[in-house]
Amino acid sequence: MTKIRFFGGARQRRLLPLIVCACSVFPAASCCVLAQTASQEEVVITAEEVPSVPSAYGAPPTFSRSRFSNAVNAYVLPPWAFFFGELFEGQGFRHGPPDYLFTQEIEMGLPYRFNVAAETQFERFNGGGGAQTVSLEARWALADWNKIPLNPTLFAEYKFGVGTIRHEEVPPPAGAGGEEEEEEEGGPPKVPDAYEVRLLLAQEFGGRFEWAMNWFFEKENTGDRGREWGFSQALMTPILLPNERLKIGIEMEYKNVTTKDTRGDAVNSFVLGPTVAWKPTAQTRLDISPLFGCTHDSPVADVFVAFSWLFGGERAEAEAPVSSRFRYFTDAAYARRGKDSGKEMKQVAYVPPCPEWYGDREWNVNLWGTYTFTNTEFAPNPSLIDIVQSTSEGGPVLGTYDRYIGGDHAWGGGGDVKYFFCRYAGVGVEGFALDASKPGFDIFEDQSVPILIKQRINHNHTVGAVLGTLTLRYPIPCTRLAPYAWAGVGAIFGGGERDQLHTQGPPDAFLVNAQTDHFGSETKVLTQFGAGLEVRFARHVGWTNDLNFGVIDGPRNNFGMFRSGLNFAF
Repeated sequence: MTKIRFFGGARQRRLLPLIVCACSVFPAASCCVLAQTASQEEVVITAEEVPSVPSAYGAPPTFSRSRFSNAVNAYVLPPWAFFFGELFEGQGFRHGPPDYLFTQEIEMGLPYRFNVAAETQFERFNGGGGAQTVSLEARWALADWNKIPLNPTLFAEYKFGVGTIRHEEVPPPAGAGGEEEEEEEGGPPKVPDAYEVRLLLAQEFGGRFEWAMNWFFEKENTGDRGREWGFSQALMTPILLPNERLKIGIEMEYKNVTTKDTRGDAVNSFVLGPTVAWKPTAQTRLDISPLFGCTHDSPVADVFVAFSWLFGGERAEAEAPVSSRFRYFTDAAYARRGKDSGKEMKQVAYVPPCPEWYGDREWNVNLWGTYTFTNTEFAPNPSLIDIVQSTSEGGPVLGTYDRYIGGDHAWGGGGDVKYFFCRYAGVGVEGFALDASKPGFDIFEDQSVPILIKQRINHNHTVGAVLGTLTLRYPIPCTRLAPYAWAGVGAIFGGGERDQLHTQGPPDAFLVNAQTDHFGSETKVLTQFGAGLEVRFARHVGWTNDLNFGVIDGPRNNFGMFRSGLNFAF
């Protein structure tokens, strides 16, 4: 047997229990310290990647994009966010050629749950096409998200008719035709102005299902005074959870359409089908909705394709998609350690400052060239004898050319001076001049001589305008780009010449006395509004491009205008 001998005397033997206790206590204390250190340092936070998506007043990102789906709007945009959309709608009818509609829209979010927007629509039908309407929109949410059930939002829109009617929504009543034939003599009827109101409802259910519904009513102010009411709704859910890149759902739309002559026999259209939304990036989205007719009055198919882009809203709260919201969790070792296991961790990233291309207070001097196109296509009657004949019969055929600028287009230039009292808004004065030309005629006929003089003339004139303007712009952070929208009111002068023929005698072009009266230019009130994009080459020099529309008294006076020029900022 091996003996173990302890060296030292009695004092050392008395210290042995204390040494043994110390050896057993220090490892335990060390383990506690190491465990505490590990619990404080070795914490791993895992979660799905959350993109920077703007949220409107606490709403999920899907309800913060202006369009919830192709045929349904929902809630409002975040403050100072911009939404651009390109929408295609193709309708295939049971009889006749298909109808294609192209819509461009720009919308801006404002504080206090307000939105403003502008929209243009073009149509292509049966070989012809052109601009149809220009719209101004506004919407207001009654409360922040989830403060009121279904999150009601009020929507109002006014549509300016700027084209001709190429496709009737309602078939003509039986026996009608005399009044329509008279309209055909003066050319196709114009698209009437109209107003529309909507109630927007939206809600999220269970964190996975998103639903929105619109109730709408629209009424035309002139023409056949058409009325349209109905509803549209959509239900969607994500199937690729990371960043909600792909969503699928179902969409439907019902319309009840009547005119002043068909109030008792409405056209009832109901379409239903799937809808798919794909997000190539956090800011862009592609929506496709092939809807199919379910009633006799419905189109066979109503196909929607929309591409939208949402940006801005740096003042809005950044929020995760529905699929990843409330899914932050810690690792298993940390989660078992008690009350802190349920805490939600938040990370804040430092963003370095970017170059400032636009100032909070600056003067802008903008010089630009312009191409102007008139609302009415250039199509005067080719025969002066027909003018005499139709005038003597009480229904003069004078052509469908524009009544103020003339012809179908004009080139020109102009400039404006603006003062931006903050980075996002400014006021200014604008002026432009157009080199316009308008066709006319000079006819004189006297049976007592007898003599007949008829010749075509051309009114070459300069059309000018001066307006006061209000401009709203949004400089995109860390870029040289700034989309903007503007509106102005002023006076336009130098146009509006016209020729009026007076006849006396029998309804025969070769037996009447005829004389032409010539009327000079006149001054009118002009309202203009449009949207565009500025690119800053340097801090004080930029390039601007925009599209705007001018509204003058009378539907055949309105015009559109493309502008491109240089902007100098001081």
